Amino acid sequence: MNIFITDEEKYYNDCVDIRKKVFVEEQGVPEDKELDEYENESLNVLLLFNNSPAGTVRYRKVDDSTIKVERMAVLKEYRGMGFGNNLMNFVHVHARQSGYHWAKLGAQTHAIKFYTNLGYEESSKEYMDVGIPHIDMIKKL
Repeated sequence: MNIFITDEEKYYNDCVDIRKKVFVEEQGVPEDKELDEYENESLNVLLLFNNSPAGTVRYRKVDDSTIKVERMAVLKEYRGMGFGNNLMNFVHVHARQSGYHWAKLGAQTHAIKFYTNLGYEESSKEYMDVGIPHIDMIKKL
């Protein structure tokens, strides 16, 4: 397994391909909502397993102390192998080493337990985003 910040277009495209498979094809998110205005300012993280793209996540600066974690996705055939935890832990360490103190995210409600187990706490009421129920969560890094 190899996890890294994507700094080449090829690897960014691998991240986008994973996001499209998970969010657009599996969950029905409109493709024009999947790619957004934060693409250029986000750090994309890719997880390779046996040299194949298996998962991705991105994060971006909100302010001098806070990041927003977004687009966490693991391909169906790799779920249950701990890759989501590996991706999130990579982000937490990288962000902390970069001087950030807080991480926040909008969790799909089916994933609340996953994020709670990583130390996130609920910070909003449930709301709908692209037709999927979400809740905001936050964690001290």
